[in-house]
Amino acid sequence: MANAPSWAVEARQTATMNLDQLPILTGEEEEWRFTPPADLGLVGGPPADGTTTQTTDTRTQGPRSARLTFVDGLPAEPTDLELPDGVIVAELGQALIDHEDLVRRHLYQLIGFEDRPGALNAAHWQAGTFIYVPRGAHLTLPTETFLTATGAHGQVTARTLVVVEEGGKATVIDRYRSSDLAAPVTVSSATEIVVAEGGELEHLSLIEWGKGVRHHARITASAGKDARVRSVCVTLGGDVVRVEATHIARGSGSDSRALGLFFADDHQHFEHRVIARHEAPRSYSNLLYKGALKDKAHTVFFGNLVVPPGAPGTDAYQTNRNLVLNEGARADTIPFLEIETAEVKCSHAGAVGRVDDEHLFYLRSRGVPEETAKQLIVIGFLQEVLAHVELDEVRQDLEHAVARKLA
Repeated sequence: MANAPSWAVEARQTATMNLDQLPILTGEEEEWRFTPPADLGLVGGPPADGTTTQTTDTRTQGPRSARLTFVDGLPAEPTDLELPDGVIVAELGQALIDHEDLVRRHLYQLIGFEDRPGALNAAHWQAGTFIYVPRGAHLTLPTETFLTATGAHGQVTARTLVVVEEGGKATVIDRYRSSDLAAPVTVSSATEIVVAEGGELEHLSLIEWGKGVRHHARITASAGKDARVRSVCVTLGGDVVRVEATHIARGSGSDSRALGLFFADDHQHFEHRVIARHEAPRSYSNLLYKGALKDKAHTVFFGNLVVPPGAPGTDAYQTNRNLVLNEGARADTIPFLEIETAEVKCSHAGAVGRVDDEHLFYLRSRGVPEETAKQLIVIGFLQEVLAHVELDEVRQDLEHAVARKLA
């Protein structure tokens, strides 16, 4: 990053040194036993750059307050800027220079470079998004960042930093999409979200890669006093995808909701590790992930509600439900609780099931073809999460994407 301030250069150098010094991940670690680190490009060098490229349609429907499109993770200027006074949407590398104090206060605070995946992202990110919503400002139209890969570069690395000050409100969309690629590509993304007292943020992460892409994504959100954070993660594409979503209740009265939807087919492997950590009393969280899978796909969900000492009044829920459509597909669900405080309400549930034969028979008895009946059942099963996507064009696009995979 040319002309980056000295502290940013030093952070990148430290991350690079950590890559050389940190232990190599072997896949024998408990947190990596389902998804080998080598499958995500976290071991060894990146894939070689390709000689051919595949283009992807990056156009999306609906008005946006700002758009950024990063092809192969290379920097680009935002477009379609329609922002209220004081709101900033900028390419992160440029924001290091133009808004140094704001960025320095928050960058690397939630996702640092003390472990290997964090160090890899901090050392190599080339482009990213910086969104700043000042006190009391409301962003009525969503922002959208589009990260795509063409296969020309074997490694794509990007970063997002979102800061919503006291009483601010915004909707942020991060979309990841590509065509099927002939050359393998590894993707690393890190998203840090800070929502101050009374702020509200809706964050949509839409992962729709084509074949040939392996993606390791981290999303960490911090909610201040009485803040509201809703994060919806939709995983539909990519060969191997691992999403680590962490919600931290830093202030009392905060409300954090981590919602997820995934549909895996062919030989796709998706892992979602979702954690809600309550560091303040009287905070609320709800983790709800639902997924379907077919063919030889494998999905993994690990959820954890963490309530350390000093957080009485915590109200936290965790649910994961999986719908397996045929023999050969496999879903693992591991709900977990770490409770070290009395006077809390916490619950967890995980289930793996198949299409209900009675439901299928009911639809077929009324003239609905079997494949269409299965589509209706799966869409209905996932609707609990889809209903939380307030943007009509995004929700309809996702419903069509699920229907295409079912077909």
